[in-house]
Amino acid sequence: MGSEVVIVPSVFGTIAFIVWTVVNGWLRRQHVKSIMEFNTRLVERIGSVKDFSDFLQTDGGAKFFDSLAVERGSIGAHERILRGAAIGIVFMVLGLGLVFLGWLFRADWNHESFTVIGVIALSLGVGGVLSSGLSYRLARVLGLLGAQDRGDSVHPASR
Repeated sequence: MGSEVVIVPSVFGTIAFIVWTVVNGWLRRQHVKSIMEFNTRLVERIGSVKDFSDFLQTDGGAKFFDSLAVERGSIGAHERILRGAAIGIVFMVLGLGLVFLGWLFRADWNHESFTVIGVIALSLGVGGVLSSGLSYRLARVLGLLGAQDRGDSVHPASR
């Protein structure tokens, strides 16, 4: 009975993750495809280099030129640090929950699997949070965080 408690949710979780990954990939592909089709049609409608140059001088042209680049995978340092901290916290809570389940079911059946997996998840979570904290301090010391990240920015209304 004990193995079903771990196996069934794991199988459903794996299937859900696979479905989410496939759907997310398909949606991103469709999004990039529609943007590229629009950009191609717009470029085809512009007749000469001079027309294109005049178009790029406008605000809309500048936005269009920025959108020609395929989605950038890079994100800011603060976003990566927050993502790492969030993942670390999730692993910590998962680990604590599994350790608690191991303690709760210690008399019924073999509880060591919950405890071992819980300690591993808890360790990963603590490592993620510590890594995020260290990354934040290093990014601040190296000047990789922008003015908004440090809280130095001035609110537009107060200018």
